[in-house]
Amino acid sequence: MSEAVGPSRIPSPRARGRVLQAVNKTWPGLISGAVEGRARELIDDGQYLEAAEVLEQGIAKYGAGSVSQLLLAWCLHMGERQEAALEWADRAVAEEPENEDAHWLQASVLYELGRVDEASVSLWRAVELAPDNGRYYMQLAWYHHVDQEFAKTRELVERALERSPEDAWVQHTAGRIFDYHLRHKRAQAHLRRAIELDPNLVDAWYDLAENLQVRGRLSSGVRVAWKVVNDAVDTKAGDAAVVEAWGLYEATLRRWSWRWYEWALRAVLLLNVIDWIFPTPFAVAVGLSGALAAVFAAGLAVSVCTLLPACRADLVGQGRRGHFAGAAARMLLASGGIVLVLFGEPTALQHLGILAVIIVAYVEWYWRAAQISGRRMFGADPDV
Repeated sequence: MSEAVGPSRIPSPRARGRVLQAVNKTWPGLISGAVEGRARELIDDGQYLEAAEVLEQGIAKYGAGSVSQLLLAWCLHMGERQEAALEWADRAVAEEPENEDAHWLQASVLYELGRVDEASVSLWRAVELAPDNGRYYMQLAWYHHVDQEFAKTRELVERALERSPEDAWVQHTAGRIFDYHLRHKRAQAHLRRAIELDPNLVDAWYDLAENLQVRGRLSSGVRVAWKVVNDAVDTKAGDAAVVEAWGLYEATLRRWSWRWYEWALRAVLLLNVIDWIFPTPFAVAVGLSGALAAVFAAGLAVSVCTLLPACRADLVGQGRRGHFAGAAARMLLASGGIVLVLFGEPTALQHLGILAVIIVAYVEWYWRAAQISGRRMFGADPDV
């Protein structure tokens, strides 16, 4: 949900269709030419640098006016030659100052180069030229969703949603931004809407699985991840897609048990504070301890039962048993420790020491949770 942000990870709507359509409008006489014809064949095969080389050869042979500079800039951009892409994007803007796609491409290249403020200026120019394009507003929101006040970011998100409510990319990016700002329920609604609009939007499925687990629906997140794995295998999506899907599934399984340990820490923290402020008599200690055990037992039973049989087996399968056992041992240790605290009569200083232990345990939990999800422990996430 989603990173100021890591430029290479922006979920940018860089579909070739919009750039090629812009080229068609501006350069109708060149579409059937040998240079661009060959370049388009390479683009269809995803060979963007090779296509850029063909276009550059055409320029060297026939002059800069013989090839769409916007198309060349876009191929360089997609081929990760951002410095060269910026040079040609600037030329495309100078050549077609009223073409919003030229400004959009210039902004995208500037963002990839880490020049976020300049990218925003270029994108605002695209917004002025095409005020009804919701993607431009959403991309502006994405540029600043980490370092800008949430109210300003949300205003841009709402404008984007108002203008392009049926755009799966807009809905997906809205979900990631709301998730980043801890509006998890709102994020889930947008992620589900994105999937309704484009069921093949795999990244949205990934984000939904993690969102569900963050909201406490641990088994639902595992089921979503399991569906992604099965879809990738059934549709023969390719080795890379299958490996990525299995990686997501692995993370959701590990989060399942690790989140239960976090909830144990939450309960321990709460009960320690209660016992610190209001020392618990023996009868109350028995009641609280019984309630703690009953709640955890019931919650675990329900969560396990709602897992698919295959997922239950995978939870403690080879390579995962150690992680599961480690989380379970920590949970039992935390729960047993707080029971001893409730039955004992710690002093205020001892309660403070217990609090320090809980904080250290929480830091360890957070560090491990960041590892599981492939996030940085501090700062913006690499995939946000």
